[in-house]
Amino acid sequence: MESLTKIKLNADAITQMVRRAFGSNTAITNCLELGGGWFNTAYSIDLDDGRGVVLKASPPEDVRTLRYEKNLMEAEVKALRLIQESGGVPVPVVYAYDTSREIADCQFFFQERVSGTTYNLVRELMSEEAQSAIEKQLGQYNAWLNQIEGRAFGYLSVPGSSRPTWRDTFIGMAEGVLQDGIDANVQLPEGLAYDSILQALYECSQPLLAVTKPQLVFWDLWEGNVLVNEGQITGIIDAERALWGDPLMEYYFGHFSKSTAFLEGYGVPAPSAEPNTHMRRLLYDLYLALVMRVECDYRNYDDDHKSWMDMNLIERFQALQVGRG
Repeated sequence: MESLTKIKLNADAITQMVRRAFGSNTAITNCLELGGGWFNTAYSIDLDDGRGVVLKASPPEDVRTLRYEKNLMEAEVKALRLIQESGGVPVPVVYAYDTSREIADCQFFFQERVSGTTYNLVRELMSEEAQSAIEKQLGQYNAWLNQIEGRAFGYLSVPGSSRPTWRDTFIGMAEGVLQDGIDANVQLPEGLAYDSILQALYECSQPLLAVTKPQLVFWDLWEGNVLVNEGQITGIIDAERALWGDPLMEYYFGHFSKSTAFLEGYGVPAPSAEPNTHMRRLLYDLYLALVMRVECDYRNYDDDHKSWMDMNLIERFQALQVGRG
């Protein structure tokens, strides 16, 4: 995907990064930029020792990003290492992480290259039975990683994002994205205003007090971040948006997904089954819709994408209004 946040690295910079991570005698036999993803730049690299690795490079330091995106690469490395240490979930091993910006104006890290194709590219080619098997397995993995507990709510690598309760933390997260929109003069769709969105979120936030334990939330575990091969999940990738919060924020609990197989694998009913979980999910859907709309202007997405995100934001705001009664 094309995005203003993606840095372009030349061959010399990539070679220097490889040698810093794997030794001065290491050579590259093949290098291919990967087209997926909206934020970081990624390259698939073959090394002369036979290993396949992925290089991920952060945006340049002067690129404007949303507040919660300031340290996304640090958050991804932290999340991958936490999940790797806990065991049970197939995530790539992190080989090296460099924050110096000495080789190029970016942070970078190398991770294991996992075999497989992203699920979003092959899902429609699979039988319903095969899809259900993948999504049930994904539910099991998602439940497993959500068991990892933290000490405080908030983003993994955003100083000051944690507040005493999940309710206060979530409202603070929403305030940050709303301010991002104001800073960039993002024009919300007709009928919506920044203060009305914040007011609605706050007035409906009482159910969030039921969440008292900070748990690791992947948050971006959609089909494009799931690698599959021969009917099995081989890897879960792109953990940069992970946070300590409510597992109900996970993608497959949201309105974009209607997978009963995922719920079966996770071991819970649909969020709509209970008033508390239903309202929490409506809040998270609106928050995600807000992020997706505001980031359009930060990434310079085209008008069609903006229109889609406008409609999504309107629908999620209306759904919250209906849900509150």
